[in-house]
Amino acid sequence: MNYRKTIIATLSASVLLGTAFNYNVDAQAKKTVHKVKIHKKAKAKSSSATSNFAIVLKTRSNSKLENYVLTKHKKFLSTKQFANRYGQTNRTVAAIQKYFKKYHIKTTKYAGNLVLRGYGSKANIQKALKYKQVRVKVNGKFVYRPNHEPKMRGKLQKHVNGFMGLSNYDHVNSNAAKKTKSSSMKRSPKDFISRYGATSLKQAKRGAKHGIGIISFGGFKNSDITRFWKKVGVPSSIKRVHVYKDAHASIKSQSDETTMDIQQAGAIAPKSNINVYVSQPTISGMVESFAKAISANKSDSLSLSWGISEAELQQMMNEGFISKNYNSIMNSLLLQGAAQGISIFNSTGDNGAYDGIEGGVTGLTVESPASSPFITAVGATSVPISYTVNGHKVKIDKERAWSNDFLYPYFNQLKLYNSDQNSFLSTYFAGTGGGFSKFNQTPAYQSNVSGVNSYNAIQYWNMDSGYAKQYAKPNQTTGTATGRNLPDIVANGDPQTGYTVLYNNQWFTDGGTSIVAPQVAAVNALFATRANHRFGLWNPQLYAFANKGNSPFNTLDSDKDNSNLYYTGQPGKKYNQATGLGTVNYGKLYQLMK
Repeated sequence: MNYRKTIIATLSASVLLGTAFNYNVDAQAKKTVHKVKIHKKAKAKSSSATSNFAIVLKTRSNSKLENYVLTKHKKFLSTKQFANRYGQTNRTVAAIQKYFKKYHIKTTKYAGNLVLRGYGSKANIQKALKYKQVRVKVNGKFVYRPNHEPKMRGKLQKHVNGFMGLSNYDHVNSNAAKKTKSSSMKRSPKDFISRYGATSLKQAKRGAKHGIGIISFGGFKNSDITRFWKKVGVPSSIKRVHVYKDAHASIKSQSDETTMDIQQAGAIAPKSNINVYVSQPTISGMVESFAKAISANKSDSLSLSWGISEAELQQMMNEGFISKNYNSIMNSLLLQGAAQGISIFNSTGDNGAYDGIEGGVTGLTVESPASSPFITAVGATSVPISYTVNGHKVKIDKERAWSNDFLYPYFNQLKLYNSDQNSFLSTYFAGTGGGFSKFNQTPAYQSNVSGVNSYNAIQYWNMDSGYAKQYAKPNQTTGTATGRNLPDIVANGDPQTGYTVLYNNQWFTDGGTSIVAPQVAAVNALFATRANHRFGLWNPQLYAFANKGNSPFNTLDSDKDNSNLYYTGQPGKKYNQATGLGTVNYGKLYQLMK
């Protein structure tokens, strides 16, 4: 249920501006991974149980690879060409496979020579990578991780970027907002098409050759997909949906996220194949799906509606749950995808500028892998809407950054700051993600666009003491920062103004930044079928177009009623960390990109 909509329906007409309210989010922070200590009585134990993990190799000539990806062209590489130019040599890969075979670990290679998958007993894996498995306590439960960074013996380690999947604690989060039951279809993908200028992009007949890849972590009901497509008037055959499942993932449990992504993408690009890559809901599972999708090279677009805050990732790296080279690992996979011409889109998160707040992180942070310079980060807006709450009018008169900031007076009147942890966070900290990456520096393609690396902000919260303390009167501030700026582009995703989806044979209104990622991935599929070629990484061209007179962007630059719980628009500038370059006229963008 969409908790926010339930609150709106029960409010009285009066509005209280509120005084200062304290809420202890640090109570949750004390339970998160950065407070974890090794359980002293626990003993490291080897096991004969079979396990699997990823061996991620370094790219060769990485600077040349980045230059290739960031240069505009229409000729992209095959997986074999990528391996020959930028992956590890066949000789090196064979030597690494031979090394693991000595420890009775079977390996399989993904096309491109960047990723191997290893299968063997936990005991043999520990011997091969010179570590011991130790037990630690997280949130009252015991989990396992290596006692130090795993490494191969000998000279082959210099070719390895890192190993993933050696811990059973490395979660990712969905960026889908909570659903609200709906009696009928209210807003469909056709609204996206008409609002953002994609009406002219009717898909060519060769669409089936240009697939859309969905990376997710759960199954779906065929009937939910076909009934939805039939309702919105697009071909409803489930035969164009192809599922590629990790051996250890479950598709029996239905996922509203997977269902929504397939419905939205398939409706906007009705002739494209949909390739669904399902793995365990972990960071290593996400890496596995990216490797599988990119090496298969069947999709012109990839969409991911999941992620995790950089702050939480840093904690996991510090505590040894994931490789310290995680960011480099992710960037190398995204570079391979871009070099092959795959356009990849990732949602920016649904907690506004405080992406780690649900994990107890009180600072400003952004989400990965959206923070990579080699992926297009998509955020969410609210579109104009007017409704009445117990006689009091609530109105959004122009498209703005999605966040709950304008509802704070209502929340305060109901004293929701005294509610339970989950209710407090889902009401006060709902909004589109954006800000500055600490993992990745500002890419060159962003550096010449006004608004990048500067910001306007409204401070609703004082987090100095590790607590969420609401200011009686929000403070406006400005400043500068560095790092990859997020998001790149935005579109409607506010659950209140969002889209109807069918899940478990029931209609819901849904939203979040996650609904935007498959929509834009589907637009890229429309581009590919019309032009009959791939488009690769969008970002360099997007920022170049922003500086031209015929820009395809509607810049949302207002510094009033346009925040993501911290960052706002920057009047007169072309970029801000709440809405990026703004919304897009996709018909116009196609004419510029084709």
